Amino acid sequence: MRTGAAPTQPYTDDDLDWTNETSRVSVEHENPGQRAVGLEQVTPDGWDGYDTVLLGYPIWWGIAAWPVNGFAEGNDFAGKTVIPFCTSSSSPIGDSGELLAEAAGTGDWQEGQRFSQSADADEVAEWAASLAL
Repeated sequence: MRTGAAPTQPYTDDDLDWTNETSRVSVEHENPGQRAVGLEQVTPDGWDGYDTVLLGYPIWWGIAAWPVNGFAEGNDFAGKTVIPFCTSSSSPIGDSGELLAEAAGTGDWQEGQRFSQSADADEVAEWAASLAL
């Protein structure tokens, strides 16, 4: 099941222009106090029934996109296996999974997977199949 933790104020293409120092993400990057992003729904419907959570996100400046922090902080991952995965044009997955695990405080967080911006559906499907879920 796919669920999303969409920001209450969605990011526009202009907001996501990291090359513009006045864009929303650039301003939030420079001012960590502005990174608390409200989410439309923090806890997915049926959350208690999940045993395994595949947590996908883009990498922003070497870390998980900050809207994902609210999801990690706002849910109880106790008894759940969490497998992070991310997309990035140049940054590795780095410590993003570990930082999210720290924010969550609970759960069995596994090593994550990074996909480049050129990853195709076959590459992602091969990785997902290797998880043997």
